[in-house]
Amino acid sequence: MENRRRKLSYVQISRAVAILFVLLGHVNTLFYTKLRYDWFNMGEWEKTGGVDFFFIVSGFMIYYLYHKHAGVPGKTTEFIWKRVIRIYPIYWLVTLFLIALTLISPSKFEGYSWELIIKSIIILPPIPIVDSAWSLCHVMFFYLIFSAFLFQPKIFKPIIFIWIVATVLIGIKLVPYSEKSFIFSFSSLEPLFGCFVAYLTLKYTFKHSTLLISIGLLGFLAVWVNNIYHFMHLNESAFFAVFSMVLMLGISEKDKKDRKVPKLLSFLGDASYSIYIAHASLLHLFLFLLIKIHFVGFLGSFISMAIVILLTIVTCCIIYKFIERPISKYLRKVVFMKKNRSVEIPIGIAK
Repeated sequence: MENRRRKLSYVQISRAVAILFVLLGHVNTLFYTKLRYDWFNMGEWEKTGGVDFFFIVSGFMIYYLYHKHAGVPGKTTEFIWKRVIRIYPIYWLVTLFLIALTLISPSKFEGYSWELIIKSIIILPPIPIVDSAWSLCHVMFFYLIFSAFLFQPKIFKPIIFIWIVATVLIGIKLVPYSEKSFIFSFSSLEPLFGCFVAYLTLKYTFKHSTLLISIGLLGFLAVWVNNIYHFMHLNESAFFAVFSMVLMLGISEKDKKDRKVPKLLSFLGDASYSIYIAHASLLHLFLFLLIKIHFVGFLGSFISMAIVILLTIVTCCIIYKFIERPISKYLRKVVFMKKNRSVEIPIGIAK
C-alpha cells in the first residue's frame, strides 16, 4: 500500500544540493579556463554528477506529486500550466538579459542568430542562449512524456516503455544508431529513473535508509577520486545515475517521518531553480569584476573562487525572493482563479 503523501523536507534540501553540485562544476571550469586554477582538477572533469542527481530529483518529485492524477480529466492541463509558470518566466528574463547585452555592447558580446533565439525562447535542444540550461531541454522533454502519461496512461505507458528500452539498447550500443540523438540520449532517460525511485518509495518500505545514503555518497566519492587519479575509464553518467538513485531512495525513506530542517537549507531548496538558471551568468560577472578591480591577485584564486560562489548564491536567492517567487505566485493566482471561475459559472446557472 502506498504511503500517505508527506512533506519532503530532505528531498527539498536535495534539490539545493543537486544545483550546488552543478554550480561547483561550472565555477571550477570557469576558473580553470580563465586562470588555470581549479579545485581537485574539477575544471577538467567531464561532470561532477550534479546534473545527474538533478535529473533524478526532478523525476522523483514530479512522479511523487502528480502520479495520482494519471487519467483524471483536466489534470494534464493543470500540470502543464504549473510547469510553464514554474519554468518560463525567470528563464525568459535571464535569456532576454543576455540578448540585451549583445545589443548594448556588441563589441564585447557576440550576437545570437534568430534561429538560436527562437529555439532558446521555446527551450529546444541542443544548447540555449543560457548555456547552463542545456539540461532544461531534457527536463522539458520529460514533462512532455509525463504529460502524455497523465493524459492517457493506458495508451502511453507501453509507448514510454518501448522508448526506455530503445534508449537503453542504443546507449549500450546493442542497437546501432549513427547520430548522437537528443531523444534517445541518456540524459533524457534519467528523470524516468527518478520516477522509478518515487514509485519504489511510495510502494515499499526500505529499512536501511542510512546505508542507502552512505552507499550513494560513497559512490559519488569513488567517481570523484577516479576523476582525480584516473584509475580506470568509467561511464560517469551511468555510475552517477545509479548512485543518485540509491541516494534518493535513502533520502526519501528518511522523509517518511516528519523532519525539521534548517530554514536556510529549506530556502535554498526553494531557490534552487533561480540558482540553476542564473548562476552561470553571475559566475562570469563576479569573476570579471574581481579581475577588473585586481582582487584575484590580491586575495588569491582559492578565496576569490569562494567569494564568487557566495556572491552568486546570494544574488540568485535575491532573484528568487524578489522576482521569481512573486511572478510565479501572481501567475498561479491569475491562471487558476480564471480556471476556477470558468468551472464555477455553469454550476451557478444550474442552481
